[in-house]
Amino acid sequence: MRILSVGAVAVLATLATASCVKAQISLPVKTYEHLKVELQSLRDDITLYQGDPQHLLLMDVRPNRFRPRIDYYSQADATLRIRDLYAVDHPDFGSQPPEDRDKSGDPPLEEMWEIRLSPVAPTHFTLQCERGKSSFDFSHIQVQRVEMRADESKVDVEFSDPNPIELERFAARVTAGSLQFQHMINARAKEISLDLPGTECHFEITGKEFAGESKITCLGVPSQMQLLVSRKVGLRVTGPAATIAHFEAPHMSRSEEDWVSKDYANAKCRIQLTFGSEIPKLDVQWE
Repeated sequence: MRILSVGAVAVLATLATASCVKAQISLPVKTYEHLKVELQSLRDDITLYQGDPQHLLLMDVRPNRFRPRIDYYSQADATLRIRDLYAVDHPDFGSQPPEDRDKSGDPPLEEMWEIRLSPVAPTHFTLQCERGKSSFDFSHIQVQRVEMRADESKVDVEFSDPNPIELERFAARVTAGSLQFQHMINARAKEISLDLPGTECHFEITGKEFAGESKITCLGVPSQMQLLVSRKVGLRVTGPAATIAHFEAPHMSRSEEDWVSKDYANAKCRIQLTFGSEIPKLDVQWE
């Protein structure tokens, strides 16, 4: 295995004022069969989207105080690792509550990360965010798997176009924050698991229908949840009676204890939506 650290290729760029100095980090396009992207952020504002196809990674960091540690492990199953420098320098940071770290002499600093990513093969994302805001636009990226953990964070997930490949599993645990998931059908996901204790959630079961089935499981009790659901898909909803009662609509009917769209059996695209707990504040809208 060959490990490449890109600290040596970081290029400084000075903007109009000294307060806007940024660091730019780049990696040229690489060849591999699969890629795993690992991201670990503390208090940072992150924007991730598809970038220049000539580069695997182009990343701007503002302000240029402490650049994240970026490593690329070159092999058939390659790994690109982006980590907050505080997490690198404090391996035991996870055992200390964020409030206690704030009181220490060197708490994590807030930065803005603009990540332009252009994988050339199926990609597995492992994302960890604590506080801050994160926007992950997976449009045009071959997303094979996503594992997300976010604490006290605002997280936006977007699939504006159909995923070029089938997404095997999307699992997110967002605690005491907010999650907005736009155009979920475009993810072409076999399985989605959302664990959202104390979190505000806006979830869109919309997008271009694909031939297949998605299983969505909602765990935990969000502080409030808003669902926007396409009438074009076949939908089966399972869970506590008081929760799934929100899905009563002219195109839905009861099937034993579930609510099911009337064309479910013949639908090209089918969604199985399961709630593990009663959600007191649930708003369902149809598109």
